[in-house]
Amino acid sequence: MILSLPLRLRVALLGCVLLAAPAHASADADLRPLRQEYLAAVSDARAIPRGLEEIERIRGEGGVAAGSELDATLTAYRGALVTLQAKHAAWPPRKLRYMREGLALLDGAVAASPDAAEARYLRLMSCYYLPAFFGRRGSVREDFAALARLLPQVRARYPAELYGAITRFVVEHGRLDPERRGALEATLAPDA
Repeated sequence: MILSLPLRLRVALLGCVLLAAPAHASADADLRPLRQEYLAAVSDARAIPRGLEEIERIRGEGGVAAGSELDATLTAYRGALVTLQAKHAAWPPRKLRYMREGLALLDGAVAASPDAAEARYLRLMSCYYLPAFFGRRGSVREDFAALARLLPQVRARYPAELYGAITRFVVEHGRLDPERRGALEATLAPDA
C-alpha cells in the first residue's frame, strides 16, 4: 500500500504519476512541467520560483479564460507553491504570512471553480496535515466530499495510476458515507 511507504518515496511515486498525467484542465495547456516543479518544491525551495514562472509562462501563452477550470487550477498551483514557501521559511512571521497568502489563493480558486478536481486536490493536500489552530478542518471535509463526488466523473481525464492514488487517498482518509465510499471504490476496479 502506497501510504505505508516513507513520505519521500510517496512523493516520488506520486510525482512520476503526476508527470505522466495529461493536461486535463485545458486541451492546450501542458501542466506536466508545473506539476514537476510543484513536486520538487515539496523538498526543495529553489523549485518554487520555477513553478511560479511556469504558471506565468502558461498564462502568457494565452487561452486562459478568467473563471475557467484552467484559471482555477493555475491559481491553486500558485497557492500551493506559496504554502510551500511557508514550509521552507525559517522566520515564523514569514511562515504565517506565506501560509495565509497561499490558503487565500487556494480558497479563491475553489470558490471560483468548485468542480475543478485538481484545484480541490491541491487545497486538500495543502491543508490536510496542518495543525488544528489553522482552522482548516472545514475545508478539508469539504474537499473530501467534493472529490468523492467529482472523481468518478473525471476518471477518464487522468492516467489510472494518478486517479488511483487520489481516489485511494480520499477513500482511506475522508470520512465518507458507506454509499459514497463504495461508489469510489468501485471506480478503482480494473474494469470500471
